[in-house]
Amino acid sequence: MREPVVCERVQTSDGPEAAFVFPARRGLIRLALTPERIVARSAMGKVELPWKALARVELGVLPGGRSSVPVLGIVATRPGAAVWTRGGWLGRLNRRMTPYEVSFKANAFAGDAETILRAIKRYQGNARRRRSIGDEAELTQLREALGVTSGHP
Repeated sequence: MREPVVCERVQTSDGPEAAFVFPARRGLIRLALTPERIVARSAMGKVELPWKALARVELGVLPGGRSSVPVLGIVATRPGAAVWTRGGWLGRLNRRMTPYEVSFKANAFAGDAETILRAIKRYQGNARRRRSIGDEAELTQLREALGVTSGHP
């Protein structure tokens, strides 16, 4: 079983950054929190959203989609605030079809989507706490706050 959240370095448009990464159950999907941004990656694209451009994150459903398939949706303060470093067409499509700048099936991750939601909210609006992202002590505190122990979601 994959860890629900791990500490890694991720490549961003500004170079490598320390991050807390929420990997997929399987495949290439990853959501990473860095001190400066949220980085989301899938097989189709990669997008970065600066923390200052994050309006909210929520669990919802896609318009016209099956209500039984929840999504983790990230809403930007303004359309186009996210920087698509690969797969920009996907971002444009997502914005036209959903209220989200970025969205994933909620069950795509190794951990529970509610846990990811709470982690993002923990760092949103708290630049001082975000500066500790990537630190092992902060990872321990994050896991404790989320009720996630290493090896057991």
